[in-house]
Amino acid sequence: YGILMNCCCRTRRPELGLAFFGRVLRMGLRTNVVVATTVLQCLCGAKRTDEAVDILLHRMSELGCVPDDFSYNIVLKSLCDDSRSQRALDLLRMWENERGVCSPNVYTYNTVIHGFFKEGEVSKACNLFHEMAQKGVPPNVVTYSLTIDALCKARAMDKAQLFLRQMIHKGVRPNNVTYNVMIHGYCTLGQWKEAGKMFREMTRQGLIPDIVTWTSFMASLCKHGRTKEAAEFFDSMTAKGHKPDLVMYHVLLHGYATEGCFADMINLFNSMATKGTRSVSRCMDLFNSNICTLQNG
Repeated sequence: YGILMNCCCRTRRPELGLAFFGRVLRMGLRTNVVVATTVLQCLCGAKRTDEAVDILLHRMSELGCVPDDFSYNIVLKSLCDDSRSQRALDLLRMWENERGVCSPNVYTYNTVIHGFFKEGEVSKACNLFHEMAQKGVPPNVVTYSLTIDALCKARAMDKAQLFLRQMIHKGVRPNNVTYNVMIHGYCTLGQWKEAGKMFREMTRQGLIPDIVTWTSFMASLCKHGRTKEAAEFFDSMTAKGHKPDLVMYHVLLHGYATEGCFADMINLFNSMATKGTRSVSRCMDLFNSNICTLQNG
């Protein structure tokens, strides 16, 4: 029955999984933590999180099961997905006070921190960030990246920079996501020089910039009338084996159009065709829309 219930959850038919659990109870069969946790997944999948909380806190012990970290994390994530991160934090506190066979882990804290950030509760998220380290759960790259992303979105780039430096000092290696959010944050504010510093630091760290990184940085350069520099980065990217997508071509075409560089637009469009860029009609649409920009300018 446990396997059947799990299949129901995976195929997004939680109600059927709960029906199987009802049959297990009626037949008087023993349950274990795996089966009980599957029930929690089914309830959360059916948006019945309050019932999942009740089973987690009360019914599992009645069934002779001791919740594990996976059980708690399922319910906590569901609460945060429902924009009820404060309720998730309350549940986390209860879990901490129980001092049972398992304790909150880094995934647990990341889930609640991310929930608070999504709800705009930046101070609560940051407080929990500092608290987890004090309780012996060191933040990992996901924790730092979540925090840096939220600070960048709040345009608090100085604080984001402090968290990045702290991260490196603590021996947590930033990844592409970390640098991407920093670069995007600086680009959003038009601070392309700072974005460039982040870009270069990223490569010094041995990380390979992806399409998202290149596009964000190029868009910032084009926005500030530096399309020629953006084109140099574009050429550098393609020389390193990265294949541009239509979004990147649009950024560069629009930059040329804004600056009145018709010849460069033609050359770029021709290179799109020779490099086998997908969807010729989409390429034509991009070119024509930027011709309109050039004419209106």
